[in-house]
Amino acid sequence: MRPLILSLIIILGSSGLSAQNQFKAAFWNIENLFDTTDAALIRDDDFTPAGKYQWTEERLVKKFLDLSRVIHDMNQANDLAILGLSEIENKQVLNRLNSDFINSGLQVIHKESPDERGIDCALLYDPSIVTVQNYQFLPIYLAGEEKTRDIIEAEFSFKGWDKNKTLYVFVNHWPSRWGGQKETDPLRRTTARTLRTRIDQILLKEPHADILVMGDFNDYPDDPSLYEILRAHEAGPKSYPGDLINTTWDLDQNPDAGTCMYRGTWTVLDQIIISFGMRDKKNFDWVFESTQTFMPDYLIEKDGKYKGWPFRMYRSGQYHGGYSDHLPIVCNILVSQK
Repeated sequence: MRPLILSLIIILGSSGLSAQNQFKAAFWNIENLFDTTDAALIRDDDFTPAGKYQWTEERLVKKFLDLSRVIHDMNQANDLAILGLSEIENKQVLNRLNSDFINSGLQVIHKESPDERGIDCALLYDPSIVTVQNYQFLPIYLAGEEKTRDIIEAEFSFKGWDKNKTLYVFVNHWPSRWGGQKETDPLRRTTARTLRTRIDQILLKEPHADILVMGDFNDYPDDPSLYEILRAHEAGPKSYPGDLINTTWDLDQNPDAGTCMYRGTWTVLDQIIISFGMRDKKNFDWVFESTQTFMPDYLIEKDGKYKGWPFRMYRSGQYHGGYSDHLPIVCNILVSQK
């Protein structure tokens, strides 16, 4: 009997999924993944060999190797099914990262966005775990000449299971605070309204829909764009129909944790938000308290003035040789046949 049990354990372990059909979803702002050529219509001049940041092929290859190391380490159990990324210049550089360096069979969802810097969002997924049913890109219409990244929306089913059981995933990178938090707040409010409108459309048809929202929001969980407009709150008895749960709420309350640093203080700009349908123990369900930063030692500065900060690629305009100014954020999703 024992050899049979051992064989079953080996089979389940090698599949990358537990006996309970659990997988990971993650998001990471990877800090300026640019190619080395100067594109005519975007502001990427700094990221060329002759540009401000002296962005050479050698540095780009190191960036590829660094990113792939982190993604492989997040995927040690072969259960990373959904990975949102931001700050990618174009599909060519993304495909090169995915095919030549990650090389793990992940598939890519991406579109060139109107962002003036040319940085886009992307969604990578493992087709051996989830099947994409549909996807689209939500444009954000800002006042004046401002432009920002599209929001990616994708619908997934669990591989081999009922295709009518859908997980809606949104990947975001909201307008930055460059120029001042107060001055740029209307841009993030507009982006939040666009996303909230689309979520309301889904919930109108499917009140218990499983919705997973991830991204770099450039706002904190209690800022108006997220708390009031998107209606992403801490879980509690005062919730109303259609409210969302910000699974990073407790992380934001912890002074010793976060996804990035601002003036020596941990902050949580990168968040994972879910619908109440992902807490009803049916279809796709967020695993309680599973949201956390992915923080191996090599992603953190070891010494010096910035000891304990994320080990970033550029600091104060100088090449620093690190990974990113943001840490990845990860959660676990449980799949049920109910």
